Amino acid sequence: MLRRNFILATFTITLGLTAGCSNRAAFEIMHANKVQACERMSEGQAREDCLRGYQKNYDQYERERNEVLGNKKRQAQELRLPTDKAKDESSN
Repeated sequence: MLRRNFILATFTITLGLTAGCSNRAAFEIMHANKVQACERMSEGQAREDCLRGYQKNYDQYERERNEVLGNKKRQAQELRLPTDKAKDESSN
């Protein structure tokens, strides 16, 4: 078990150093740590539920993240302050 943790830690550090501080590297490191925490749980339904929650890969995560960020940008553009409306009316 200790050897496995050492290998996982070495892999995680190597991945982080070779990939820089990219979103992918951060995702992979956090994902590996969370899966490892799930694997430390006793066998049973709780462990399976925990692991099921981390089946998403980076590409799925990035796609969902971009959707959320895109929606936030659109919402921010649609929201206008009352002062902005007054400026538009005064320029007409």
